[in-house]
Amino acid sequence: MKQIGEKLKDLREQNDLSVDDLASELGFAKTVIWGYESGKKQVSVSHLALLADYYKVTMDFLLERDGSSSKLDLKEIADLGSVNLVVDDQPVNEEELAEVMSYLQVKRRLKEENEQVKRSVN
Repeated sequence: MKQIGEKLKDLREQNDLSVDDLASELGFAKTVIWGYESGKKQVSVSHLALLADYYKVTMDFLLERDGSSSKLDLKEIADLGSVNLVVDDQPVNEEELAEVMSYLQVKRRLKEENEQVKRSVN
């Protein structure tokens, strides 16, 4: 499994882009691109989405996720309709819940990759 930084660098090089070119295209600082590609900086979720859109790939592709479905296990509650999830006094709908789960999965994966990079540096 490739680290996300390696994958981002490969995509940049496959598209014949320099770090300067990509930084200019996306409005990022060159140091941000270098940090992501070297694994010294954790890719933010918003930047991950921008990079995926720019390269016309999915975030799952960048994270090497297999696309398996997400399951919400609230300790096997028989009727999820009996659970009232609320944020800012507004009920959370299924679409929002799916976005939250996706965000958490991405965040955990990025954290795991960051820890792997730290272990390989030490």
